[in-house]
Amino acid sequence: MAGAYRVSDGQAVVSLGELREGPAPVPLQLRVSSTGRYELDVTSLNAGNLRLSGTEWTVPYSLTIGGNRVNLSATDRVSGPAETGMNRTALPIQFYIGDVSRKRAGTYSDLISITVTAR
Repeated sequence: MAGAYRVSDGQAVVSLGELREGPAPVPLQLRVSSTGRYELDVTSLNAGNLRLSGTEWTVPYSLTIGGNRVNLSATDRVSGPAETGMNRTALPIQFYIGDVSRKRAGTYSDLISITVTAR
């Protein structure tokens, strides 16, 4: 089953489908409209791991935003385009699933926060 997403209470809820090692099939974009330069601060609640609720079972993952790899072990900053003036950008978000072998079945999740700040 391919991944999908929906918006719930202002948050994007992303389903990565059945976890398989490699890129997840989720066509996701972050759209930013700005009148100047900006930065994105990205934080993962589980430091780049999908966690099986109520357990210590995890599956590592990584992501890129606009082609830039994001370090999920701590808050990471991604710079937006250098142009000034009215700018509308669609930044593709790609998830990469790590090793899923010998993992317990169930629903794994993480919470990612992305904050856009003007520079």
